[in-house]
Amino acid sequence: MDSLFLLVFDLDGERFGVDATRVRESVWLPELTPVEEAPPWIAGVFSLRGRIVPVADLNLRFGHPARAYRPDDRVVVLESGSVPLGLIVSDVIDVIELPLESIQPPPRFDAAAPGPAHLVTGEALVGDGLVAVLDVGRLTHLPSAPSPRPAQSQTSLARPSPARGEGVPAGHFCPEATAEERALFHARAVALREAVLEEEDERLGLAVVEIDGEYFGVELAAVREFCNVRQLSPIPCCPPHILGAMSLRGDLLTLIDPRAALDLPTAGKAGGKAVIGSLGEQAVGIAVDEVHDVVYLRREELQAPPPALRERHGAEITGTAPYADRMMTVLDLPALLAREAWIVNETV
Repeated sequence: MDSLFLLVFDLDGERFGVDATRVRESVWLPELTPVEEAPPWIAGVFSLRGRIVPVADLNLRFGHPARAYRPDDRVVVLESGSVPLGLIVSDVIDVIELPLESIQPPPRFDAAAPGPAHLVTGEALVGDGLVAVLDVGRLTHLPSAPSPRPAQSQTSLARPSPARGEGVPAGHFCPEATAEERALFHARAVALREAVLEEEDERLGLAVVEIDGEYFGVELAAVREFCNVRQLSPIPCCPPHILGAMSLRGDLLTLIDPRAALDLPTAGKAGGKAVIGSLGEQAVGIAVDEVHDVVYLRREELQAPPPALRERHGAEITGTAPYADRMMTVLDLPALLAREAWIVNETV
């Protein structure tokens, strides 16, 4: 393996990355329940479909001051063996592929510290900034003996504001938040907890991608992988939607521009990332601008497509679903790749 897929997230303006294969999912920050005898950097726990997930505050883990939590924060849930751990982050930025040689060892200023103390395993230049690559195994390592919790550690659960939330004890989650914010955190926790009543295979796993400012969901079951588009070679005598071919670890990959098929403007350059699926035995890529997130929807959250979309696209569009404060269109990737208009007549 000569590359690594990273989920990149933002924490108060700093960029971090974790092995994307260890990421179970990301959810909006719910109400957390404080836990006695937990390390001081554990902000609390919540139930994710019946499974208790401890949630770490990276600011506290790195020894920084407590940081106010906000309704637009997210929790990235990591898996390492049988141990889940959530990380509170400001935003989930992207899923990228990096060559291993581009990740450099970080400087060690405390070489005498024990191994588990070093959470940053590398640094990588992504765009015009550095991304600190975190070691998931060390992140999810919980000490066997509880650490004393500092008296002020619960301030990490509070949102500083001029007026304190009325009638809310200081030990509760975000006592300084407004009543509306506390209700939102609580509603998220209830929704995540009640989801245990559903069978796991009834939930729809989607990769959320962006094309020309529009959000689309692609079923994870149909996705082989994601990759960056690089060294694309044009294919002679092909229609405009065939962007070219590229090598993916020695295999030839055909890249398709989906904008015309999705009724999007085709002016300008196609996206620099690709969602890889299969057409028979052939790997085929769909060019996208960004890969934003991985989400799991309850079946009732998937709405039937509008009649106009259903009439024009048929089986290519499964439905629509809410994402953040917008709606995304859920695509059937195999049906999209097999559309008749994309088949090149090799006799021409």
